[in-house]
Amino acid sequence: MNGHAKDLRHYAGASGIFLLVVLLLLFLSYNEIPPVNKDVFVSIVGMLVGSLSVVIFTIIGKNPEELEQIKSRNASLQVNIDQMEKRNDQLESMIIRIQEDIIDKLTLLGASAFDTVYTGKKDCGCGKECTCGKDCTCDGKECECKNK
Repeated sequence: MNGHAKDLRHYAGASGIFLLVVLLLLFLSYNEIPPVNKDVFVSIVGMLVGSLSVVIFTIIGKNPEELEQIKSRNASLQVNIDQMEKRNDQLESMIIRIQEDIIDKLTLLGASAFDTVYTGKKDCGCGKECTCGKDCTCDGKECECKNK
């Protein structure tokens, strides 16, 4: 609630200064300033008109501090975006490597299975291949086919 009251005071003050400048211009359009006070009056009017941009920004609701806060938040979000892009690239490269490994292993497995089926050789369990292509046993030295 305090922030709302502060904004209301700023709005009222800016509107008051804007109204003062408008009334001063109306006064100057009807009355002439004596040459003795002209320099002082022109410098005061110049300062009031110079602060008019801040007054207008306050009236329309633009706050320079708010703009800086938004810029800093935007910069921090950009840093987060950059970090997320790097993480995404790392994850993509990891997935690509996993896919390549799986393809290599499946290719080797398929090649060995194809060779076994194509050549009709079967491993008996002793590291030697049985040429009969059927059930075989291994006595440690040679493979023996069960059904010759």
